[in-house]
Amino acid sequence: MTPEENNIQTPEDAIKIAKQSVKRKQKERKLRKQRKKLKRLKAFLRFLLFILIISGAYVFFNLSGWYLPKDTFSKYNPKRIEVLNNNMVPSPIIYKKLSEIKPSSLPIFIMPVGSIKHKLFEIPVFKNIYVRRYGFPARIQIIVRERIPVAVIKTDLKAKPSAFMTADGIMVTDKNYMRIADNDSVLKILASNPKIGTDWTVKKVQHIEKIVKAVEAYSSEKVQYIDMRNPNDVYVRIDTTAIRLGLLDSTVFDRIKRIYTILPQINEVDGQVKYVDLSWDKVNYIKLDQNKKEENE
Repeated sequence: MTPEENNIQTPEDAIKIAKQSVKRKQKERKLRKQRKKLKRLKAFLRFLLFILIISGAYVFFNLSGWYLPKDTFSKYNPKRIEVLNNNMVPSPIIYKKLSEIKPSSLPIFIMPVGSIKHKLFEIPVFKNIYVRRYGFPARIQIIVRERIPVAVIKTDLKAKPSAFMTADGIMVTDKNYMRIADNDSVLKILASNPKIGTDWTVKKVQHIEKIVKAVEAYSSEKVQYIDMRNPNDVYVRIDTTAIRLGLLDSTVFDRIKRIYTILPQINEVDGQVKYVDLSWDKVNYIKLDQNKKEENE
């Protein structure tokens, strides 16, 4: 028996207890109904919020600021595609390469950039390429890192280079990339009708570089150019004078070591030296310019 039933003493008490029990059950039933309504309301609000988020995301990601125009790659516009650090490769050549790319239909922040890098890496001068993507408005920034030219091959000092070699051992022959390759900081190699890839290879240029560095080390002067138009009679020009190395055989480095012993003698015949001859093994001398000598006399 319940405590209420134990306390029943009269019919009036029983009626009172029954009424209280009915009221309590009514309150519990009402509370359950309210909880169900609140639960349904929360479910509806969550569904409504989900719909709003999906709709907002759809509208947000379909804003024009997230998408590149369809003519981005076909029509030059530096506000859409910005190229930085291209000192050697002219911008028109870069944009011509990019014009072969089909624009992506994806938003800029998930747009793949592999096709851009792949196309630009067809330009042999580029060593590294970084692509940055920006929104509102959608645009691309391309940062390139070019290979550094260390030597140019040309027929004479005034001629346009036929090819140049980079610091990481790449031979570039495309004429479009010779604009800045020929400067005072690179080694100039003079050659008659150079056949790049056959007579002139990366290995050969690297060997010439070693010879030039040896000349600079023993003369303490910078080499302006090396004249190899006659492979059997090679000349090197330094700031002070010309040096005749002759044939670049196995003794060339030993002959170069004698430079520092003969350069001081040039001061004694200043203005009359034609070249320093180191083409003979264990024999070296100063060749005088007869025309200048006669003028001085």
